[in-house]
Amino acid sequence: MAFERWRGFIRAWKDYPFPEGAVIGGQYKIDRLLGEGSYGLTYRCYDSGEGTLRALKQSRPSKKAVGRAMLARESAILQAMDHPNIFKYRGYFEYKGLNWLVTDYIAGKTLEDLIFDEQIVYGERECLATTLKLMELVAHVHSRGYVHLDLRIPNVILQNEDLYLIDFGLAAKIGEADTAQQPRKRKTKDIMPERRPPVIASDLYDVGQLMLFMLYSGYKPVRGGAERSWREELELSPGMLQMLSRLLGEQEAYPDTAVFIREAGELYKSLLR
Repeated sequence: MAFERWRGFIRAWKDYPFPEGAVIGGQYKIDRLLGEGSYGLTYRCYDSGEGTLRALKQSRPSKKAVGRAMLARESAILQAMDHPNIFKYRGYFEYKGLNWLVTDYIAGKTLEDLIFDEQIVYGERECLATTLKLMELVAHVHSRGYVHLDLRIPNVILQNEDLYLIDFGLAAKIGEADTAQQPRKRKTKDIMPERRPPVIASDLYDVGQLMLFMLYSGYKPVRGGAERSWREELELSPGMLQMLSRLLGEQEAYPDTAVFIREAGELYKSLLR
């Protein structure tokens, strides 16, 4: 146990973020840490070469070759995207033994911020309107031959009426064998998390979970009440119940992204009448 605690301390020390004001690669001055993921740390930086703000993602030191491989893959995937609401690739380089990915910086509030900090409530219409905007971006990712595999509320940014999709750190080519982060067998609990397969159904499942987060934004739990399923706790229309059941694998799955988008659009229009 003492060895495990010591190893955890060393890992945390290795992964300690660069401080504000640090200059990376002679060009990117760190403004603040934006967030940390399993394989990388992301900063908001001032790009002295272009005179603008950028997002700068650093491979996590404790992940060593796996972290560098994941960031290299994310770099390649971003270069395959071409949508104004998916942050653009701006560069990739090595500095101090780490790999660094430069992208556009997108200002705005994440869905997580809006739901938990600003207490925004999403009814079925608002949920579907937001989902349809997101699905335009997801469909673009799929059309390029990739799945995102991390469609969660912290990775969706809203800026006025525009919606952006960020963080392609877990994205993969559709159907590819995952060689970048195969878990190694160890005698400890320090094993990389198992990922869902790189297929379109995985992204659609995540969209279903994301929609549930939005729909739960207006839910008021009963104090002392027994835990119930989402079907029992949320008062949803029959169309929404069926749609979520298909997304979450409880009924026949959607055959592809286009069919789901079409049905979501039809349900949205019906709720406007």
